[in-house]
Amino acid sequence: MFALTPEPLGVSEVARRLDIPKSSAQSLLTTLSARAYLDRNGSDYVLPPALRGVGWVGGQLARLIRVARPVMRRIADASGESTFLGVLTPESMVRYVAKEVSANEVRYDATLSHLRPVHCTSIGLVILAFKPEGEGDALLRALPLKKITPYTVTDRAQLRTMLARIRAQGYAEVRNANVNGASGVSAPIFGSDAEVFAGLNLGSPSSRYAKARTRMIGEVVEAAGQLSRQLSLGTAVRASAA
Repeated sequence: MFALTPEPLGVSEVARRLDIPKSSAQSLLTTLSARAYLDRNGSDYVLPPALRGVGWVGGQLARLIRVARPVMRRIADASGESTFLGVLTPESMVRYVAKEVSANEVRYDATLSHLRPVHCTSIGLVILAFKPEGEGDALLRALPLKKITPYTVTDRAQLRTMLARIRAQGYAEVRNANVNGASGVSAPIFGSDAEVFAGLNLGSPSSRYAKARTRMIGEVVEAAGQLSRQLSLGTAVRASAA
């Protein structure tokens, strides 16, 4: 219902559409909101932007956002830098679906609504690197490789070499390739089917990244692994309960 309705819906309208009592509708909406499946705006509810345009994956994306937020806040506080959670859209673009911004006055920040190219973002590269080999290579062949900054890599052979290195080391780094003056590192998050599902990023001004990259790499790799385990554990718990 919400996926097909761009405007917010109130309790009365949801009760009418589902033909259930208003009290039942209110309980349902409260539960969905608490689990991050819906955003609440006053007395109305709407599907979050993160769940539009990226496909509904059995609630896995909403669950990831919910469990990722405290982890993202922790590593943002520990590193002093901004952290982002991103996925690929069906059009093979990167969409940030959650963020926790650095408390530093000079910091890297980015909107959640803007789509970003795969080939010049560390989230895009790390997701591409950990796709099944044939799928990842097919995506790379189809990508329009636009040069965003002087540091953007657009040569497909060079990108294939980069992706092999990313798979071997378990993380992707980008320096000034999408935004000149901004750098970051991302690690893969694997879903309940053990396939790469999202990427977790720490981003900062390039001058600070150069000094802190080793620590930032460790923090984002550890946090992404934790989130992958939480997604896998949630699936195991639901299976055993059934």
